[in-house]
Amino acid sequence: MSNSGGPRPSLAGSDRRRVAVIGGHGGREFVESLADRCGGILSADILVSGRVADEWFGVERVCSQLRTIVVPELESVSRGDLIARYDAVVYAFTSFRDRPLSVPGAGLEGSVWADDITDVPERLPDWSRAIVVGSGERASAAVRAVARTAGRRGGQEIVLLGGCLPGQRAVVDGLPTRLQGVAIDVRGQGRLLQIRGRGRVEAVVSGERDGSSQVRSVQLVVNATGELPAVMAGLPTHSSGLIAHEGGCISGTAHEFVLGPLESRGATSEEDALAGGILAGRVARRLDDCRGAWSHVDPFEWLEFRHGAVLAAGRSRPSVMVS
Repeated sequence: MSNSGGPRPSLAGSDRRRVAVIGGHGGREFVESLADRCGGILSADILVSGRVADEWFGVERVCSQLRTIVVPELESVSRGDLIARYDAVVYAFTSFRDRPLSVPGAGLEGSVWADDITDVPERLPDWSRAIVVGSGERASAAVRAVARTAGRRGGQEIVLLGGCLPGQRAVVDGLPTRLQGVAIDVRGQGRLLQIRGRGRVEAVVSGERDGSSQVRSVQLVVNATGELPAVMAGLPTHSSGLIAHEGGCISGTAHEFVLGPLESRGATSEEDALAGGILAGRVARRLDDCRGAWSHVDPFEWLEFRHGAVLAAGRSRPSVMVS
């Protein structure tokens, strides 16, 4: 497969350090700061899902080995493959919000995204029974996050509707029957059919495993549908889909980092810029004693062959990766 981005920078030399910035969110400040610290040994690849105009203009002055690589389905790139080909991988995208709930009443007050449990828990309504919708890691994390609010909200029971096919086992099937003193009722094949209420959530109608329907009085419905993408597989996450980290460093790995937002998807551009400068220093220190990338093949060749990637022609800036 040919690319449209002109000549490829050489990655020859065992002393060169390869860094991938995935998603590009707030990445310019980070790349400039890292290039100042690393000098000529830095090769930086910005992997983005779309091509838009010109935020990266001028970065080449401090990092001549900079490439913007457009990967049509960036979320499907294997995290393990990235770690094998780069000395450091920096995740620079916002949280993933999947499809809205496609049922009547989904817009009622009290029907929230999983993000809201992490971002603004104080805005959640008081609830005695909550419904969490989903079957994967996000739904499991959302159940635990909702349970943590029970003491302040009077919560007594969380019902999880997984919507799985008959015989399909879901991640949520491994949840305990009680968390934080709250009863957990996992109905992996239960499906949300309708949300009822006058202005706010008051009840839901669910389809049960035996084909019957059931009406439950509830005060909170949490949308935790969808799976986290392959590029985040195995990373610690909040119920919102944000990667859990401490000061940009991910626990349990020496070569993976998070670049903004610092705490929530509502972080300001100033916070992201600050995070970029601080994180660059931490990444540079890790690169000083880096093991070296496991693979010596140019990562672009793998991305081009496996994922249809192209080098962005001319100067470009990456867009934030979204669902």
